[in-house]
Amino acid sequence: MNQAHLNLMSQVVFAAARLDLPVWIGGGWAIDARLGRITREHDDIDLTFPVERRGEFETLIVDLQGRITAELDYGFLAEAQGVLLDCEPAHWNGVSYEIDDAPPGSCPEQIEGHLEGLALRCNSWEALMWDYFFYADEVPRLQWPAKHTHSYALARSALGEEAMHRLRAAFKLRHCGMGRLM
Repeated sequence: MNQAHLNLMSQVVFAAARLDLPVWIGGGWAIDARLGRITREHDDIDLTFPVERRGEFETLIVDLQGRITAELDYGFLAEAQGVLLDCEPAHWNGVSYEIDDAPPGSCPEQIEGHLEGLALRCNSWEALMWDYFFYADEVPRLQWPAKHTHSYALARSALGEEAMHRLRAAFKLRHCGMGRLM
């Protein structure tokens, strides 16, 4: 399945580039791209796109034999070429694109990931970890699937303990009383 994901990511990246449409890879694929290697099998591709260009982004997905399958409170799900796409908008703040309720710098302009010769914009390490903090509020870590435990450990190692402590503290300040933290 990973090869189908890589093929589709490549098509998305090249189609977006033709439109001058920034698109960021998120989730497990962003962790892999930031590390420069595939670390596990993936179930979906997380994508971040500019909210004001959602129509263009949806058309891009449809042009890649895809369709929107569900609206979510944070974005939408789509399917293209047999691959699930989990799509989340980013908002322009006058300086950069940012994901709602994520640490600043969540959508870096520069290419920060590479997989099998494909250069990728990726959500920041901090934004990736922020998602894990939210996930831990919903599902106790002992109940996480092995793939999430594995990717979390990789992201945590890449960030380092000092950055993790700062990020956890910032998350706790912003979301105090929301439940347990890792």
